[in-house]
Amino acid sequence: MTYTKHGTTKPKFKYKRVKIIWIDIVSSSEWTTLENALKHTYSFCEDIGYLLYKDPKKLIIFTSYSFGDDGKLEIGGITTYPRQVVKRVEILK
Repeated sequence: MTYTKHGTTKPKFKYKRVKIIWIDIVSSSEWTTLENALKHTYSFCEDIGYLLYKDPKKLIIFTSYSFGDDGKLEIGGITTYPRQVVKRVEILK
């Protein structure tokens, strides 16, 4: 159990810290040849946060949290991913 500065208890934090490996699009506005354009690819990206929600269509993480004076969890830095772009979810210790 964790205690606030006022001596009251906070609820247990139940969200797992995860690393999300996902694919993002890459675009270019430069002029190039057809051969060079065919060499373009997508980008693998990584984000770290706390897993809020996951279903077959989407995955949601948040990166910041605190407990209000009323003991309720407040979160920030929310990111929602279409599941099609998520390649791997790793649970971090």
